[in-house]
Amino acid sequence: MKLLEERKLILTEWDNSEESQENFFKAIAELKKENIPFRIVKRRMITEYAKKLYITYSIILDTVLILGIIVAFLNLDKLIKVFG
Repeated sequence: MKLLEERKLILTEWDNSEESQENFFKAIAELKKENIPFRIVKRRMITEYAKKLYITYSIILDTVLILGIIVAFLNLDKLIKVFG
């Protein structure tokens, strides 16, 4: 196995419409006929939405934290008086 080996990948999304399902099975039959190796991967769309939501949440939380640290440094003299 080569560590930097490049492989080509064709990724096609199929929806649940009847026409799309027919085309999906035609594509599988064609790949089998030509002896081309393939694998079928199913994904749930909710996981994609959850990833985007988590990234957004993380960015907002990090921004609030950084702004809080900046405000604390700007008011450092007041904090020293309170705790000093």
